[in-house]
Amino acid sequence: MSDIIIENHEEVAKQNIISNAHEFDNSSEQRIPTILTPSIQPPQLSISEITPKNTDEYLNTIISQGNTLECDVKIVKGWFGRHLKYNFYHSKTQTLLLSVKKQQCLGKHKFQLSKSENELDIVGTLESNFTGTEFILYSNGLSYKNTQDKEALRKELAYIHYEYQLLKTRKGNLFKAYIPSLVEGCPRQIIPIDENTGLKIKTRFLNKRNEEYFEFQTQEPIWSTKHQSFTLPFNSRVNSASVHNFLLKQLNEDGKLNKDVAIQFGKFDDKFLNIDVTYPFTPLQAFSIIISQLDNKLLI
Repeated sequence: MSDIIIENHEEVAKQNIISNAHEFDNSSEQRIPTILTPSIQPPQLSISEITPKNTDEYLNTIISQGNTLECDVKIVKGWFGRHLKYNFYHSKTQTLLLSVKKQQCLGKHKFQLSKSENELDIVGTLESNFTGTEFILYSNGLSYKNTQDKEALRKELAYIHYEYQLLKTRKGNLFKAYIPSLVEGCPRQIIPIDENTGLKIKTRFLNKRNEEYFEFQTQEPIWSTKHQSFTLPFNSRVNSASVHNFLLKQLNEDGKLNKDVAIQFGKFDDKFLNIDVTYPFTPLQAFSIIISQLDNKLLI
């Protein structure tokens, strides 16, 4: 793999991407980080094989340490380029793992997560606020607003928070993701029973390093004087510029990012967006983060 350099200038929004004698064109109203494949690579994701299944158990099982789930996402668009559906496939077998359909609801967006393109195979829902800055992934079940039966309540599986970006100015794709911590190798159950419980409340009002959840943050691009643009290191599964490209890493107790990449997401070419997912995420949690990234109003 030869070095990949995306030229990016303040007054020129168009990037020419040259890699292995192939040229791509990409444009965006935002500053897109330069993608570098340096001669000395940072720690990369493992390439161990994972057998994919579109079942409730598989989608909610933690990816084991040392393994990587490699997937592609296909965006199904409707009129005026509106995103209607997101289909997630295992990269090598092209097994459909998840199909996500967007619904318009009063004051928020709601996404139905299904094991197939059949809407009856729902495994969870992703709900956002109106501005698209907060997303919560729920398991199947009922909201505390709709039932008093604690056995029927839904669990919170992930919370994604985007900082408001005034005038759409940013150094990169910066957001935080929170998932329940593990108990004996399985995600801790976080079940909101009223408006003062749940992942969103825990991350906002309790100690920052709360034992009940893991905190992740996207890696901030570094300014390169050589290329006069922000840069991020990706492996060969991401080699085209996109405002959606990101590297997600866990925050350590000292507030610094872990060296290992937990989720890598980015554009490979005009047809494929690639996802690499590792421990301690489940496929369902990782895919919900990708959905929030693709549908976030502030990043369009």
